[in-house]
Amino acid sequence: MPKITRTVAAFVIAMNAWAQMPHEVLVLVNRQSQASLRVANTFVAARQIPGQNVVYLDVPQSAYGGTATVTPEQFAEWIWNPANQVMKERGLEQQILAWVYSADFPIRVKTDSYDRKQMSVAGLTFLRNRMPDLNMVEDGKYLSKLFLGPNDRVKESLSSLSLGLMKNGVGREAKLPDGFTYLKSGLGDRMPLPNMMLGYVGEKGNDVQTVLDCTIRGVKSDHRGLRENIYFVMNDDVRSRCREWQFYPVVNELQQRGITANVVTNAPAGVSNLMGVMMGAEKVDTSVFSFAPGAVADHLTSWSAEFQRPQTKLTDWIKAGATGSAGAVVEPYSNHAKFPTARFYLHYASGCSMMESYYYSIACPLQLLLLGDPLARPYAVPLSISVKGADVISEDFGYAVMVSSSVNDASYQYAYLLDGKLISDFSEDSTIYLHPRRLADGYHELQAVVCMNNTTRFHNAAVKVFRVDRMGRSVAIQPDIRKIDKHKYGIKAVIEGDESPEKLRLASGELILYEVPYDADAELVLDELMLGEGPNRIRVVAVYKDGMEVSGEPVLINITFNSNSDAG
Repeated sequence: MPKITRTVAAFVIAMNAWAQMPHEVLVLVNRQSQASLRVANTFVAARQIPGQNVVYLDVPQSAYGGTATVTPEQFAEWIWNPANQVMKERGLEQQILAWVYSADFPIRVKTDSYDRKQMSVAGLTFLRNRMPDLNMVEDGKYLSKLFLGPNDRVKESLSSLSLGLMKNGVGREAKLPDGFTYLKSGLGDRMPLPNMMLGYVGEKGNDVQTVLDCTIRGVKSDHRGLRENIYFVMNDDVRSRCREWQFYPVVNELQQRGITANVVTNAPAGVSNLMGVMMGAEKVDTSVFSFAPGAVADHLTSWSAEFQRPQTKLTDWIKAGATGSAGAVVEPYSNHAKFPTARFYLHYASGCSMMESYYYSIACPLQLLLLGDPLARPYAVPLSISVKGADVISEDFGYAVMVSSSVNDASYQYAYLLDGKLISDFSEDSTIYLHPRRLADGYHELQAVVCMNNTTRFHNAAVKVFRVDRMGRSVAIQPDIRKIDKHKYGIKAVIEGDESPEKLRLASGELILYEVPYDADAELVLDELMLGEGPNRIRVVAVYKDGMEVSGEPVLINITFNSNSDAG
């Protein structure tokens, strides 16, 4: 029987801070895979992703098994088109800045019969399903608009920015190096779509528990980045030599930030709490490394994300305890433009999320698979936030946001989401007025997101739960549930008010699990297999004749299958 607990207390306290904000990412889940459901459930709960931002897709096993390769047409049919359709239906197109893939998705797109011209799923997603010149992909000459330099073509580098500023602009008065002036007005509709995958559990990949552990490490790392133990390893291998020119300048810049990094000729085996390892080698014994939460490591080798080939895989770093890694899905040669530069650690140290840091440091990300917790932010400045206001409203009411941090004289901007949807973008207004006449009776969540005025947008969020009571309508889940069979349970609702609804729904976020016409003995069926293992929030919705949908308070259920065979 799933364990049901109340969730209100978890939502009236401030949530952890992220550079790439939870309401700005779309989480893609493959409901054809129990592994995908379980990984996504853990990430969504740990990072408090709004239910509006979770999209369930139907990707067949043939697409994520074996070589995990799809054609461009299959990518469009199974992933790109349906995900964008859901975003449009929910009005999220302008809110979403990045995608997060759960486990059990394809990793490669066969864009050409010639292996070295093929792309990663991440790369085609990044280009918003627009096919580039494949010769440029092979040669690593495509230049990402998010890349902040330097390389052979971009001679200067730019300080870290948030993805929001990359899209909306830093202002026409900003002083920018040559080649970056487009950022004054921002990329707008030309903004690429950065993305990461939470884990790879296919052939020769990690097991599901290893992926879950990686997510938990990412959450634990927030605000706790160590100021030492970043290592750049040099050797005679071309995989190392192609990036060596980047190492010493980054070591010097990190030192100016109070972070000690080292350039060495021997891998730092035996060193505890590594925050970063960047090296080049065909084979690496990753088991000898000891990582701190939030650590990122890679070894720039051919085929580290092509799991039918020899050589050490990027998943070995995750198994060893790293929170993120990068690897190519095809033979990339030792082309440094196709891999993260050493400046990854500078963006990370500036407080950027792992996802932001990767895309700012990779010139040509079109053949890479990026694994780990995209929202990990070890070096962010923490903010303390609370939302003050009434628990029940029937008339217009203003909620006030309180914020504090360790930064003296900091100024802030405020954005607001209601039930997971943005209702007010960033401004200086620390009070939001809600109008109950526009809202349904029942349970609601007001989320306040606060950003410090800084190029990396240090931020935090807090949720205030409240109930609208204009018409006396409310619904709740009865505490007792009935087991129907191995994975199904019967749930009944408590209806209050002078009128009865027309029908009842059982929902998790935007996913409708079951619906029945209303009567006093109506029973809703919860099928665990639809949700998958891990933490899930479910709620009952009462739909009335006038169209009002009254939501009950969500409850948290933690689903655990007794064995893998339980998943069918």
